[in-house]
Amino acid sequence: MVFAIYEQGLRIHTPKEQLLARPAIRQTQAVSASRRMVDRDGKAEHRQDISDQSWIQGYPDQQEDDASQDPPANNRAMQAYAEVEQSKKKQIPSIPAHQVMRSPVLTLPSTASLNEAWSLMSKEQIHYLVLIDPTGDLAGVLDDRELLKEAAGVGELSKQEGVDLATTQAIQLVKAPLVTASKDTDIRDIARVMLAQKVRAMPVVDAEGTLLGLVTRSDLMLGLANQNLEVWT
Repeated sequence: MVFAIYEQGLRIHTPKEQLLARPAIRQTQAVSASRRMVDRDGKAEHRQDISDQSWIQGYPDQQEDDASQDPPANNRAMQAYAEVEQSKKKQIPSIPAHQVMRSPVLTLPSTASLNEAWSLMSKEQIHYLVLIDPTGDLAGVLDDRELLKEAAGVGELSKQEGVDLATTQAIQLVKAPLVTASKDTDIRDIARVMLAQKVRAMPVVDAEGTLLGLVTRSDLMLGLANQNLEVWT
């Protein structure tokens, strides 16, 4: 499954695995293990590398020999039992995004002010607005929670000196990059990516990037509840 990321005017197709990938653990430099042996009188001592021990050097080979042997009969039986139980599980149907997305979606020019955005959201009683840049492409999703933070004086923009929220463009409140899904994307995959990217709404677009709808967390919960699905299955 591939999602599209809008960043600096580019539409980048990104595999789901890359969006959900955890940071790699930095490999530490191996330090040679050694031990110090001292005689009872404390007059002589020497160092001996553990890697020199024959029983340690031969240990991996012994493991490989064990692994090459056939598994015991009880292990084969357990494996066969697990395969039978897996085959009995009910196949969970896929739910594409277009079945739960809300459409049409209200949009606003990215150059509009935060006051204009708030007025439109209050009038239409919506929680999200999709912003469109001057070229007609998607620019981001505006969340009413971020607007409320600014109105309360606890947002990132309101803390800056010389910033007038009445004239500040709405795009300044959008966190990049913008992640989108296709209409056939399984909503469970959308849920995973939204959770990993910490977003509450995701636009749905076609192959040309045209906006088709918007999937929110509420839409996902309703779709999953109606189909009796587990998000992480």
